[in-house]
Amino acid sequence: MEALTGLSGRKEAFAQLESAVHLARVADNRLLISLVDLDRFYRLNETRGHEFGDDVLGIVGNRLLETGIAPTTVCRIGGNTYMVAMQLAQGTDTCLHAVEAIKHAVELPIEENGTELYLTSSIGAAIFPEDGLASEQLVCRAESALHQSKNEGGNRTQFYNSDNTDRLQRRIDIEASLRPALYMRQFYLAYQPIFRLEDGKMRGFETLIRWKHPELGTISPAEFIPIAEHNGLIVPIGEWVLREACKRLAGMHKYGLGPLIMSVNISPVQLQDPTFPQTVLHILDEYKIQYSSIELEITENVTLKHSDTVLSSLSKLRGAGVRIALDDFGTGYSSLSNLKQLPIHCLKIDKSFIKAIDLPSAERLIVESLIELVHKLGLEVIAEGVEYREQYDLLKSWGCDYVQGFLFGKPMEPEQLDLSMIKTNDKQDLPFGEGDVHVEAGAIK
Repeated sequence: MEALTGLSGRKEAFAQLESAVHLARVADNRLLISLVDLDRFYRLNETRGHEFGDDVLGIVGNRLLETGIAPTTVCRIGGNTYMVAMQLAQGTDTCLHAVEAIKHAVELPIEENGTELYLTSSIGAAIFPEDGLASEQLVCRAESALHQSKNEGGNRTQFYNSDNTDRLQRRIDIEASLRPALYMRQFYLAYQPIFRLEDGKMRGFETLIRWKHPELGTISPAEFIPIAEHNGLIVPIGEWVLREACKRLAGMHKYGLGPLIMSVNISPVQLQDPTFPQTVLHILDEYKIQYSSIELEITENVTLKHSDTVLSSLSKLRGAGVRIALDDFGTGYSSLSNLKQLPIHCLKIDKSFIKAIDLPSAERLIVESLIELVHKLGLEVIAEGVEYREQYDLLKSWGCDYVQGFLFGKPMEPEQLDLSMIKTNDKQDLPFGEGDVHVEAGAIK
C-alpha cells in the first residue's frame, strides 16, 4: 500500500488485475479496466503546492473506491493516473454506465477554504473478454485508448478499438522511419503551377513534399509532418525542402523562362529557431537565387505563436526581399488582424472556400469581399483549389491576382515538371483554350 493514498501501487496492481481477470472468467462476467488520468495535474501542484496536490490524490482515490457500482479494484499506477478494474454482469450498457460513474466521481468538486476546485479527467478503457484475455494485454489496450483520449484534447472517455492500436503502431513506424528517410533520399518534391490572372502567364510553382517509403508505401504529408514537428525533425526536413526547391528553380533558367516564384511551405517549428532567417538567406545565396523569387508560406497556426522570435524572423526575411504568404486562410483561427500584424505580401484563400463560389452560397460573398479587402490592404491574393472554368471566370471578374488548382495542373513529379518545362519553353499561358474546362497535370502549352 502507498502511504500517500492508501491504494495499491503499480507493482501490486498487475497481480490484483490478474486475480480480477480470473474471477471474471470463472463467473462469466465482463471486466472493465479503466485508466484514469487527471488532466493537467501539474498546474495544481504549481499553483496550490505539492502538499495540497497529495491531498487531492488521496481524495480522488477514495472516491474511486466508493463508486459502489460493483466489486472494484483501485490502484495508483503513476503520479496522477489510477487503474480501476470492475466486475460487471453481461450487458451492452453496463460498461458505459460504469465509466460515466468513474468520471463523475473524479470530477466532483473539492472544497478548499470555502471555494470549490473542479478537476477533469481523461479515461481509457478496455473490456474483458472482448478486448483481450490476459491482464497485460488489457492494460496495454486501455493505455492505447487513454493515449487517444489525451490526443483528442483530454477530458473525455475513449474505449479501446483495434483502429487505435493500428494508428498508434503506424505512428511509431513512421516516426522510426523519418530520420533515415531524409538520408536515404525517400523524399521528393512535387510542383503545382500557379498562374497570373491578369495576363495568363505562369507565376511559378508551389512545392509539395512527398514521401514514398519502400515498405509503408506513399505517406501523406498530413500524416508525417505533425510527427516531424513533434520530434523536431521538421527542421532538417524543411531545410532539405528549401534546398531542393532552390536547386530546381536555379535549373529552370536553362528553359529560357521568365522570372518565376517558387513557394515553399514553412512549419511554425522552423520559425521558432532564431537562426532560421540566416539559414534561408544562406541557401538562397548558395544557389544564386534572387530573394524575391522565393515565397515562404506560413499557416494561420503561426498566428497562435506570435512570439518575438517568429515575428522577428519573418520581418528579417521580408526586409531582405523574401516573399511571405499566409496559406490556407479561413481554415484555422482566422483573424483579419493577422493581415496587418504579420509581415506578409500575399494571402492564399483555402480551397474549402473556393469550391462553392460558382454556386449561390455564403462562400461566394465571402471570397468576393475578401479579395476587395485584401487589395485595399496592399496585399496580393491567390485562390487555391480552382477546378472549374466558372470559378476561374468569377475570380478573374473579382480581380483575384493568382490561381492554382486542378484546372491548371495537378502537382507534378520532377520528371513531369521537366517535360512540361520543355513543352512550355517561352510560352507560359494558362493551359486551356476557350472551350476547355479541365486540364490534367503536364498539359501546359
